[in-house]
Amino acid sequence: MTQKLLMLLVVSVLAIGLGLSFTSAAQENSVIIRPGYKKGQQSHTKLSFVIPQGWVKDEKAAKKLGLHSVLVPAEMTLENADKVITIAFQKKDPNKPGLENLKNFVTADRQNTLSQFPDAQFEKWQPAKLDPDKLNFLSFEMYGKEKNKPSPQRFVVLDTDDGYFSIALTTRTRNDLQLPMCEEFFNTLGIGPSH
Repeated sequence: MTQKLLMLLVVSVLAIGLGLSFTSAAQENSVIIRPGYKKGQQSHTKLSFVIPQGWVKDEKAAKKLGLHSVLVPAEMTLENADKVITIAFQKKDPNKPGLENLKNFVTADRQNTLSQFPDAQFEKWQPAKLDPDKLNFLSFEMYGKEKNKPSPQRFVVLDTDDGYFSIALTTRTRNDLQLPMCEEFFNTLGIGPSH
């Protein structure tokens, strides 16, 4: 039986990130969104990035999930891709714990992830060309001790003046995170005009 992905979109009022998990029983990839995530929020700040060669936007999935963007390899959709890039935006709220600053936002996301995946591992990782003196961000690689619980991902959370862009690349295997396109994509992230 072909293995499919079960995607857990780690989303709450406090944070957003993405994880994929395999399940042999699933007929197609599935997405679970945590309660409290406010779909379709928009920033007045422009996130710029370059879509990887051979990849396309899955506008239908982005609209359905209320995300900024969903990127998948050409000829694929969120439901059947073996690699997915999701980009979400969550507005800041100085009156809600976890939404008031970048550190608390990411900490709340990690705690939320660990509540569902106690064996999830987080390692410090940083895109080689993202300059922390020019962009305020935190980045990690996440994977499960037990295979694909959660599936491997790299994510960057960018702080803007009105909220947080959470950019996650999730793959079937941790080795896939070493593909050059993974690093290249994250190195194109910026705040300002589109590329």
